[in-house]
Amino acid sequence: MVQRRRHPKRARNYTYLIYVVAVFAVLQFFALRVFHQEQVTRPPGRLFEGQQLPIGELTLRFTDDRLEETERRIIEQQEPEQGPEEQEPAPAEPPEPETETTEMELSDIQKEIVFRALEMLEEGWVYGYELFPDSGYPEEKIAISTDVIAVVLRDCGYDLMESIYEDMVDHTGSYPMHFIGRDNPVRHIDFRHVFFQQTYFSRHALVLDDTYDPDYENNHIQWQAGDLVYFQFDADRPHQDLGGIVSPNTNDRGDPLVIMISGDLEQISEVDVLTEYDIAGHYRYPYPEEMQ
Repeated sequence: MVQRRRHPKRARNYTYLIYVVAVFAVLQFFALRVFHQEQVTRPPGRLFEGQQLPIGELTLRFTDDRLEETERRIIEQQEPEQGPEEQEPAPAEPPEPETETTEMELSDIQKEIVFRALEMLEEGWVYGYELFPDSGYPEEKIAISTDVIAVVLRDCGYDLMESIYEDMVDHTGSYPMHFIGRDNPVRHIDFRHVFFQQTYFSRHALVLDDTYDPDYENNHIQWQAGDLVYFQFDADRPHQDLGGIVSPNTNDRGDPLVIMISGDLEQISEVDVLTEYDIAGHYRYPYPEEMQ
C-alpha cells in the first residue's frame, strides 16, 4: 500500500510568510530613507571664545564669519607686515666708475697736521720774532713762518727742535752753516731757520714736485692737505724765504690755499699763493709709511 504525503498546505503557508516578511523589510527600508531627518549637534557659539590656540592646532569653525576671522588671524601671524601695495624693488643703479681725479684719502697724521693748522688760524697768531732760550718754541701767539710749521708738528708729536739739532750735530756738513757764520748748531735757534728746515726735510721727508701747474690732472696726488711748502723771494737772501702748510681748502679754480704767516700778512692766514710765489721746496712729513 502506497503512503500519501502529509501537510502540503502547511509548507505553502511557510513560503507565503517568508514572502510577506521580505516585502515588509523592503518597504521599511524605503520608508526610512524617505522620512528620516538628520540631526546635527552644534556646540554653543561661545565655547572657545577668548582662547588663544597655537597655529596648526585644530580650530572649530562655527560660522562663515568666524572662519574668515580665524583665517585672517593665522595669515597675519605667518606673514610679515607689508605696505598697502607690495611693489617689486627697483633695480639697483650701477655705481659710478672711479676716476683718477677721486679725492685722495689722507693718513691719520696728515689729518692731525691739517686740524692743528686750521686751529692756529682760529687762535689769532700774529707775526713777530722773539728768542725763547728755554723752550725754543713761541711762548705767546707770536711767530714767524717756520714757527707755524714747528708748532703744528710739535703738537702732532714731532719735535723739530730736537730732530733738527741731532741731525745737524751728526751731519753738520750737510747743512749750510755758512748762512749763519758759525760751525756749531744751537738747539733752540737753528730749527727756526727756514733753510735748515728745508735741509732737514730734504733728508727725512718725502720730497715732492716743487712746481705747481693748475692744469695738471694729478694735483690732488702731488699736492695734499698737510704738505709743507717753502717759497723763495731772493736767491741771495735765503733768510727771506717763507714756509707754510697746504690747506684742505681751495680757491674757485680748485687750487689749494696755504696756511702761513709773514710780515706782509701780519697774522696767520690762509692765502692763494701757489701760482704767485716761487716754490723752493715741497715735502710730506713724516715720510709716508706705505712708501718706506
